[in-house]
Amino acid sequence: MKMLTRSMVRHAHAIAREVGARVVLLHADVIEEDADLNALIEDVNFRIILVSRRCDFTLPEELRDVCRVVQLPDIAMTRAGQVKVATLVAAAEDLVHAGDRILCLTGVDRSGSLDTIMVLDMGTEIELFSAGAADPLPPDVSPAVFERILNVASELGVEGREGRPVGALFVVGDCERVLSQSHQLVFNPFHGYPEEERNILDPRLEETIKEFSAVDGAYIIRGDGVVLCAARYLAPRGKLEEPLPQGLGARHEAGAAITVTTEAISVCVSQSTGTVSIFKRGRMILDIQKPRGRHADGL
Repeated sequence: MKMLTRSMVRHAHAIAREVGARVVLLHADVIEEDADLNALIEDVNFRIILVSRRCDFTLPEELRDVCRVVQLPDIAMTRAGQVKVATLVAAAEDLVHAGDRILCLTGVDRSGSLDTIMVLDMGTEIELFSAGAADPLPPDVSPAVFERILNVASELGVEGREGRPVGALFVVGDCERVLSQSHQLVFNPFHGYPEEERNILDPRLEETIKEFSAVDGAYIIRGDGVVLCAARYLAPRGKLEEPLPQGLGARHEAGAAITVTTEAISVCVSQSTGTVSIFKRGRMILDIQKPRGRHADGL
């Protein structure tokens, strides 16, 4: 293990204890060899959330009491984007909570060296979170469903569709009230199919979801993952108390406004920038920017 990484781990342990951190968020993909990573976990000697893009990542039995794994979308993200997504997913899985302090250890993928320490306060860190982000999910939404939507949205933001940038809007949770404040723009392509064939948790549905992202309107998804409709025009009855950040358009405004009078959460992909924005209670709680240029791992 490289000297820099050993030094970072030693100082991370001391800092975590001094600042009263609840957990250490560790970017596992920096370390290539599992044996080195396991040794690193033991050296940290603190509660750890491992962050990885690997879907086959498993922990040794002896480390499972002190360590949990959070999976990131398998796409290029800035380092800040990785931290944002990992922290939000960890909150969705009830691994961190409002008021928690988190120490993050990260670095460039497969470099073998951890080179950055960040300390975040859940719910008070303005750059990463605003009100409501530390408790992100509606009560009827499964964390697995939210993570799947976030994964698909992130892939669309980075890759587009067939080489073209696309925008998309996903609204999940509180579906009855969302449906009552919306109507179909065109025929619903998911109408009439069995629920088990239109659940976003089924990997076979991914290409269909991406294909229909080019159609105007929103996806309405039930909290258990069943896609109720696509191409849905949102007509929210509430109004935003605060204007959205400059540069966000009608899709973002509709996605934000539908969360004012419902318990839903919306995930919006910007066609012009590829940024993924997440809205709850009429506010943007998180945005994940698409990497620019060659330095995809930059802050």
